[in-house]
Amino acid sequence: MTKSIGFIDSGVGGLTVMKEAIKQLPNESMIYLGDSKRCPYGVKTTEEVRQYTWEMVQFLLEKQVKMIVIACNTATAAALEYIKEKVDIPVIGVIQPGSIAAANQTKNKQIAILATKGTIESGLYQKLIIEKDQDIIVEGKACLDFASIVENGEMGSQKAEKIVHEALVPLAKQKFDTVVLGCTHYPLLRESIQEVFGDEVCLIDAGAETVQHLMVLLHYFNLAETFETNPHPKREYYTTGNPQIFQEITHKWLSDDIIVQKVDLTTYQQGEHNMTKELLIATKNKGKAKEFEAIFAPFGYQVKTLLDYPEISDVEETGTTFEENARLKAETIANELHTLVLADDSGLMVDALEGRPGVYSARFAGEPKSDAANNAKLLVELGGLEGKDRSAHFHTTLVLAAPGVDPLVAEGDVFGQIATFPSGTDGFGYDPLFYFSEAKQTFAEMGLEEKNKVSHRTNAIKDLLTKWEDWFQENKEILVTL
Repeated sequence: MTKSIGFIDSGVGGLTVMKEAIKQLPNESMIYLGDSKRCPYGVKTTEEVRQYTWEMVQFLLEKQVKMIVIACNTATAAALEYIKEKVDIPVIGVIQPGSIAAANQTKNKQIAILATKGTIESGLYQKLIIEKDQDIIVEGKACLDFASIVENGEMGSQKAEKIVHEALVPLAKQKFDTVVLGCTHYPLLRESIQEVFGDEVCLIDAGAETVQHLMVLLHYFNLAETFETNPHPKREYYTTGNPQIFQEITHKWLSDDIIVQKVDLTTYQQGEHNMTKELLIATKNKGKAKEFEAIFAPFGYQVKTLLDYPEISDVEETGTTFEENARLKAETIANELHTLVLADDSGLMVDALEGRPGVYSARFAGEPKSDAANNAKLLVELGGLEGKDRSAHFHTTLVLAAPGVDPLVAEGDVFGQIATFPSGTDGFGYDPLFYFSEAKQTFAEMGLEEKNKVSHRTNAIKDLLTKWEDWFQENKEILVTL
């Protein structure tokens, strides 16, 4: 059976991407879903946008699409990495292609980004462009009413001309030679935008650039269709809003006789995403809390810690294994607060010390706990050992607990060796001494973002996520009541 490419957007804006895809990929079947009922996305919170995007993705998955294009810049910024982690088909967004094209186009290294408030505040365009060329100056402009103009079919009206002119004239007086249309609605206002900036300024259509990446991925994954394999491609259009208004705009833009069907996404609002939007991490360690927050944010979790619950007493770690300590904390707090709780017990295990300090890592040098004292004792105990004789690994055991269910247990490790002296200031605990050979730095030198890509906690979380769905389904009747 021939499978379709799925396109999702906050409304009609993503049709600019699909139009280009139809032009360049005439033999591909395509399904489009626009969430016009909840448009615009740019003024919504990141959590809301991520939830809405996940609901649309679930709709497309039921249609058995072979690839998903998040044809919305705001949704790309908020949800792309989260969605990619959750599905087993290719998913692409519109920000990276637009960023690359802009960085390649600019001659005077001055670029303006026109986008929604949410996309601008994410900083993703700025980050990707500067990563490509640090000399480029990037300025973002949130165009608050542009998407609404398009959704209401008011392109070309005097009202539209006035709003575009008032928003962009101050920006046009600057020296930008390249302007990114960082919302897929904006190409429908291209003439008005170009008139303000002048013909000498290049407008980058991030959506159109995305289709080039789409073509590459189709061939890379051997998913591309030809006239022989799909001579009569199908096009399906869905909206959560008014199908008549959506159909009128779609007909004008695509010049195609289409039928738009209305879809209700409320059936996708229950389940694992909502269950895990808020997660309590059983720790008061600020360094550890910051790591967990950075790790869980891309997956859509709002992380709380025991710092948010000062009335909760500390749970004494009396276990002799990582799992015993993590289970003790998770189950005790879950029962007390009647909520879902994730607890961890982590430690450093040094081969030459037969796995010590292990579960006693935080108090290796005794009480009161001191990172400096622990590091000093470790260096003394390793004495004159060198190279591979200083091998060690960080270990994490995670326990996810809720009242009345057997907890979920996951584990992760990262391997390295103990340096001969501490280096770096960004970590905590043994990070200044833990040398990660692949990065040729200690964990404290790597910085949080790079460290979180390889850390024992990240690896344990990956293990947790592979087990989560089965665990949730097994205990669903209890979990949904929390």
